[in-house]
Amino acid sequence: MEKILIISVDRDNDLGRKTNVQGPVIGREANLKAASKLALADPAESDANCIFAAVKKFDELKPKFQNLEIAAVTGIGKSGFESDREISRQLDIVLEKFPAEGFVLVTNGAEDDQVIPVLQSRAKIVSKETVIIKQAMEIESAFFTVKEALKDPYIARIAFGLPGIVLLFYALTFLYGAQALFIQGLMLIVGAYLLLKGFGIEEMAISNLRRITGSISLQRISSLFYIGAFFIIAFGAYTALNNFMGMQMTDLLLDSVSIIQSTYIFLVLAALSMIIGRILDVIHFKKAYLIRKYLLTGVSVIMIWFILDAGTLVFLRQADLAWFLITLIGSFAILLFSFRVLSIMDIKEKITKLLIGLPVYNKEGKWLGKVEKINKAKNSIAFADFKTKELKEIQKEKFKMREGRILLTQ
Repeated sequence: MEKILIISVDRDNDLGRKTNVQGPVIGREANLKAASKLALADPAESDANCIFAAVKKFDELKPKFQNLEIAAVTGIGKSGFESDREISRQLDIVLEKFPAEGFVLVTNGAEDDQVIPVLQSRAKIVSKETVIIKQAMEIESAFFTVKEALKDPYIARIAFGLPGIVLLFYALTFLYGAQALFIQGLMLIVGAYLLLKGFGIEEMAISNLRRITGSISLQRISSLFYIGAFFIIAFGAYTALNNFMGMQMTDLLLDSVSIIQSTYIFLVLAALSMIIGRILDVIHFKKAYLIRKYLLTGVSVIMIWFILDAGTLVFLRQADLAWFLITLIGSFAILLFSFRVLSIMDIKEKITKLLIGLPVYNKEGKWLGKVEKINKAKNSIAFADFKTKELKEIQKEKFKMREGRILLTQ
């Protein structure tokens, strides 16, 4: 009998943010309870209606299918890649408990439809239903639309955040009698924001911040290092502000660059603190294959600091171009040496117990099961097929490891 999974997708994780219910949510009663909590937390939330629609579809299909289950999976905010990766992870958990052969997708819009390739990599989609929420004409007024739009953190940062920074900067210049610097400072702030926005640095920073804050827990050793990194950045900002207020501005550009240079050491120390926290986490959670990655990241951060500081000194006319070139070549040599030395920690080409528990995927990206055993003598691993529970042995030349996953190549 074919196993069918009715699945709803909350790609921006409204369920988790508004009710603290973490995905995946498996089972009719669990989904009904989660949808009720979300509806009570925000009656206008369309994801609650989507989960209710999935429960309704489950009740409709229950008489026709003996092997039927329902689940809701959630993403992470509005970050496309991170959300899809989290949905993929939760989907693996669901399929491990209920190895479905087909999906009935219940969605509330085009954004959630973007996860269709993720679902199709596991099993076929036998049916799809889109839930359209009916609204009264009064609710569709312009005021409601604007008010809801301003709740979006992306729009709110532009509508409130940027003017707030401008007003705060004006108050500081007025307080310290430096109103003449307001226009130049305003241009610097707006220019920096446009630069961050245009090159996607803002989204990258927000994504990393969400990942860091999401991983902060009293049960993790890294939490202390993350908190330490926050205070290091705060000290750096305070130092830069004091330098700005105490400096007699003669050349706005050179003086601003000099102030920014004083923050380099704080940013580097904060980054290294977070990297150390990550390394301790992967050791604790037995993901040693990631240690090499974080060590190389730490070395790269230090080398970037050297290069950036040397370039700044040249810009400030405190060093010549030869010093910058020497620093650039030396940093590259150190990074290359570190890469070679740390290659001995790369387990991608080794058969080790660290592979046990990793998920296994075929060439098409379909999840097959997880590694149960290794055999160093035969240079092979064995994984349990999630459908048949049968152990299947694979030789090393027939698979490769990538981002904590085993990918079959043959």
